[in-house]
Amino acid sequence: MARQITEIQNPLTHHASHRMSERSIKEWQVEQVLTYGRAAHNRKAIFYAVGRKEVKEYGKFLESCQGVHVLCSPKDGAVITTYRNNSLKSLKH
Repeated sequence: MARQITEIQNPLTHHASHRMSERSIKEWQVEQVLTYGRAAHNRKAIFYAVGRKEVKEYGKFLESCQGVHVLCSPKDGAVITTYRNNSLKSLKH
């Protein structure tokens, strides 16, 4: 079941805002990745990403989010950075 959020509840760091701007990643895409993406935890960050599996499961509206990764702080959930990478090998799910 997908996590339901109406707006980004995770605060964006200055670094994340800057990287989103540089990489043409929109705030609504970050919201969708946090809502529908798979999550992987490690002690330094929580990684969220949308791949083909999520697009197939939830619908074509996620196609523009495919390959978008969002890294969040495990302490407060703040978005640390975002990037695009179609390889999801680091997210074993």
